[in-house]
This record gives sequence, C-alpha cells and structure tokens, in this order.
Amino acid sequence: MPELSSKEYRTSEYVAEKLRGWGVSYKRAHTGLIAEIEGTNPEVVALRADFDALPIVENTGLPFASTNGNMHACGHDGHTAMLLGATKFLTEHKPKYTTRLIFQFGEEGDGGATTMIDGGALDGVNAIYALHLCPELQKGKVGTRVGALFAGVVEFDVEFVGKSAHAATKSEGNDAVASACEFVTLLDLCRHGDENMLLHAGVIKGGQARNIVASACDVECTFRFFDVKQSQTVLAEIGELVNTIGKKYGATGRVTVKCIYPPLINHGSAVNKLRAMTDVVEMPARFTAEDFAYYLEKVEGAMAWLGVRDEEHVFPLHSDRFDFDESVLITGTELFIKLANAGVI
Repeated sequence: MPELSSKEYRTSEYVAEKLRGWGVSYKRAHTGLIAEIEGTNPEVVALRADFDALPIVENTGLPFASTNGNMHACGHDGHTAMLLGATKFLTEHKPKYTTRLIFQFGEEGDGGATTMIDGGALDGVNAIYALHLCPELQKGKVGTRVGALFAGVVEFDVEFVGKSAHAATKSEGNDAVASACEFVTLLDLCRHGDENMLLHAGVIKGGQARNIVASACDVECTFRFFDVKQSQTVLAEIGELVNTIGKKYGATGRVTVKCIYPPLINHGSAVNKLRAMTDVVEMPARFTAEDFAYYLEKVEGAMAWLGVRDEEHVFPLHSDRFDFDESVLITGTELFIKLANAGVI
C-alpha cells in the first residue's frame, strides 16, 4: 500500500521485516532504515533507494493497482525492490566492500535525505550510488552524466496584503490581487533569459467576491536552477520585485521559502566507475529535483537513470498511468551488486 512522505510506516516495517529475516541489522531514521553488510574490505560503498509515494489516484488498471488514493508514480517501489534484491544476494555472497544500505523516506518534498544523513547514513562512507527509473530511456539502458543531472529547487510563496474596499470605490482599497497578477507577469524577467533557470507561478489564491477589492492574495511558485550563486542573485531580485510591486499598489509583500533542494551534481570519478561496468547513455540535465543531491554534497558518488520505456510503458513520472516491466529491476539489482564489489572511488 503506497504511503506518502514521512508516513511510510507499513512500508518501513515491510523492509525491516525483510532485513531481519536475512539477518541484517539496521537502525531507523524516522521511517527510513540504515543497514550494513560487512565486506572483505573495510571501505564502504553506500547504495540508496527511496520508498515514499505521491497523492495520485492510480489509473493503470493493473490487478495490484493502489486503492488508497496514493501511487508509486515515481517508481520508488521499484527502487526499493532493487535494493532489497541486492541486499538478499549480498547476504548470501559476501561483498568485496562493506555495503551501506539506505532505505530512505520522504524524497517527494520532505527532504528525507537530510534526516538520513543526520542519522548516520553517510558515516564512514567512501562512495554512494542510486538509481532512478526513467520512462524516457529505453528499457534496460543506464544513463547519466558528469556534473548536474537534476536541478536545484526553491519552492516559495509570495503573499500580498492590501486593503479591502468595494469595487465601486476602488481607489479607497489596496488591491492584493492586482499586486499578485503583476508579480506573476514580471516574475520570469528575474532570470534574464537564462535557459539554465526556470521560474514558474503555479497557484494564485485571493479575493472574496467579484465586486470587492481583495485584501490578500497568495502566489505559490517554484524556482529551478543549476548554479547556486546565480540562484542567490535571482532570489534577491524576486524579493526586490515583491517590495516594488507592493509599494505600487499600497500593499505589503512577503516571500516565504518552503523548501530548498540543491542541484544534484554527479562526481566524474563515480560516473567513470559506472561506465567501467556497463554501457552508459549520456543524459541531459533536467529541471526536476532529487534530494539525493544532499548525499553528493558530502560524499563522492552518482545517480543514474535506469530506462523502463518500451512499446507498452510510455507514461511519464508522476503520471497516474506510470508503470514499468518488472523484469528491468533485474538490471538495476545486478548493477547494485556490481557496485558493492567494484570498489570505491
């Protein structure tokens, strides 16, 4: 049964039960689990999989489709299945390198990676790897790149507070809706045409009635980027824009940051390690975000895409019809096992 970020209690217990059955000790970090299999070499290779779902009603028509209103529309169930498969194999065939197993909660917006790190997931780790299912890449293919694979993201809200009045006496009010509309119109200018950044306002909430000047209006926005220094400049410009528009309409504007993920930057040495053990397709960077980025800020490593696309499975991630041929999980499991035996950077 798919469970949302930070609420994966049954999923966590399912993984824990498997680990106990295979004689693998573990510790918890919230609903996440951190385990380890000792190798013949004390250096530590970490393998990470996430297991939270999304609040999407599944529409695949599969006999095992979710019925609780949540769905593994980003393939996290596949990620966990691959790591569990590798775990079972490595308990029966001792790996060359000590292998840290990270079963992570809360990737979808909760930033569970930081809690896992605080809980000791990276203690003593020399290198870390993860796989992510990819419906744009042909089934069984592995794809990645050196450098940025995923964008950094700042999710932020903008609130305008004005003064209510009757529309017939509009000049007596301070229009928060007009403030928000102008902000949305001008927002994209803050990136100055840079194609390596993305600014988007997705939700506007405000107003009480058609004939009333709105006293409040909120805008929910996302900012995607690959250069952290540039992002700081843009965020400062957004703050200035909010203040300028607020003053124009006699309103007060405020920016509230809700969530920040850094860009996911793959290390060249780790990508080369992957290339040495399998054919790797060069992939472009994407504006989607992944909190595996937090691990890569602290330890060398890489994330790679695992293709699941075939004639039947063509729907994108976060679609209510996303699905994959489970035979592709064997490829990912085998790659995890190779990484546990291939050595650190």
